[in-house]
Amino acid sequence: MTSSRQDAPLETEARDYYAVLGAEPSATRDELRAAFRDAVLRHHPDRSPVGELATRRTAVLNRAWGELRDPVRRLHYDRDLERGTAAVLDWPLEPDEAPAAPRRRHARAPAAPSRWHMPQWRSVAGFRVPAAVFMAGPLAQDAWIVEHHIAGEDWRAHEERYWLRYAATHYRDRGRTDDWLGALERLVTLDESYDTLVRAGLREGYVATDHQLQGIAFLHGLAGRYPAGSAQRRWLDRELRVLLGAFRDARVRRGPVTDRAEAAELLLNYLEALDMEPGFVDVRAAIAAHRRAGNAGRAAELLERALAAPITEPTRWYSLVQLLTEAGQLDRASALLAEVARGDHPAALDRRRIGGDPARRIAAARGRLARARRRAQTARPPRAHPAEMFRAG
Repeated sequence: MTSSRQDAPLETEARDYYAVLGAEPSATRDELRAAFRDAVLRHHPDRSPVGELATRRTAVLNRAWGELRDPVRRLHYDRDLERGTAAVLDWPLEPDEAPAAPRRRHARAPAAPSRWHMPQWRSVAGFRVPAAVFMAGPLAQDAWIVEHHIAGEDWRAHEERYWLRYAATHYRDRGRTDDWLGALERLVTLDESYDTLVRAGLREGYVATDHQLQGIAFLHGLAGRYPAGSAQRRWLDRELRVLLGAFRDARVRRGPVTDRAEAAELLLNYLEALDMEPGFVDVRAAIAAHRRAGNAGRAAELLERALAAPITEPTRWYSLVQLLTEAGQLDRASALLAEVARGDHPAALDRRRIGGDPARRIAAARGRLARARRRAQTARPPRAHPAEMFRAG
């Protein structure tokens, strides 16, 4: 396209920035700089017989080079050039110079799509789902993920944490207890972070499925990750005690009498195998279960074992008094309580160590003893058989 300017007698020709410099769009930065320098020297006013033409050409060269020397601005210009919307400059022509034939611009071949840019896929919980499924909503997404990534696969063969998290939820919602707990345990084993352990909700799973002993063994094995006395270790200890309490309440304190005694033995044996000291409530529940089942010898054995164990907590003295009272050994309970009241065990009278008023604890223990004695005195002897009463008469 040729145009004439009203303020100059020289004819001009519209040229893109590369044509002005005499370079190809594929030229490197160094090649482009060299082309600019050659053009400036060639069209400098000192070397041209027509001063006005040289001055105008130098100004056009500077405009073209100022645009293409910046990498970002050159990139935008190249894109406009490919689309046919690039800006052009009026290149002054000599009086007898004919316009050059327009240079044809060919669009670049489309580059291969990046493997990181896949508009046909979307990410949901770590899984890639088709864009159409993604737009259909959460229910369609879950159904597609289950069909293509969960169904027919075994959690034992996976190490991806996002897969195990999703699969565990899938198993839980469908009542697949063993797979649910197995996926959670594998997740916690692979990811040793404390946050993952807390968020996994293992304790809730063990309690809901009545797998408390399995949970006790697994969590006890994780205790070695954290130093004794740390916040993480204390959290684990609390979780273990909660599981113990859940098993004790569900199996030792409830159910048929014979089953209670068996569950009590199982609980004590399990704690011994894990090198865990049974708590007072564990021993108390076991003694009560054996007494109800008629196993007086085993109940007495457990009681003596509890009395012979070393006392590390001052509150244990009051627990032993209560244990003897419930077992019906009121004289021994009264004697032990008298020792505590006399100060034979000073730690049991320390307010800070027992977390309360020792006088109130002693008074409560005496009240339990008094009530137990009254019950023992008012208990009626077993009625004799009528035949024996006749013979006695």
